[in-house]
Amino acid sequence: MKFLYIHGFNSAGYGEKVNHLRDAFGAENIITINLPYDPKKAMDLLQYLVRNLKEEPLILVGTSLGGYYASYLTYKYGNISVLINPSTHPFESLKNEVGKYKNYKTDEEYIFTREHLESLKDYFIPIEKLNNYNDKILVYLDEDDELLDSKKTAEYFKNFYVKMYPGGNHRFQHMKELIEDLKQRLNLEG
Repeated sequence: MKFLYIHGFNSAGYGEKVNHLRDAFGAENIITINLPYDPKKAMDLLQYLVRNLKEEPLILVGTSLGGYYASYLTYKYGNISVLINPSTHPFESLKNEVGKYKNYKTDEEYIFTREHLESLKDYFIPIEKLNNYNDKILVYLDEDDELLDSKKTAEYFKNFYVKMYPGGNHRFQHMKELIEDLKQRLNLEG
């Protein structure tokens, strides 16, 4: 079993969440990448990986914008997805983020354009269609997420497995608890 970690907006494929996954499931089983900021290029890369990592089950772990990408990939390819504080409508929640950026992890400088924002709509799957995959999507939320309303997200995914932890924030403070729960959900005891 392999895990593909899909990071969020203006982030990178390494950090505390990835370290927790490596500790729990073995570094050799965690695939991480730094995604392009351009949503189309990011999705092209993700689809390439999902199509070509077929030798064993591939579980997607997406945070924030990465959770949005992961839900699209589950719809298209049928992978199990673990969504951590996922964005459900990033073309709305990122409206005020159009502009010049410096990635706080990689130091890459770029401009997130209105076209990039609009292109996120290409990967939107209406919840009615996504409901057909409610056995493949697990949603984990920190109640005090300061960027995305966790209660609205929980309501959006009401037909899915949703676990909300008290406190926390958008960066998600409950990876140890998530991993224990995930092991039980995937029947990976020990």
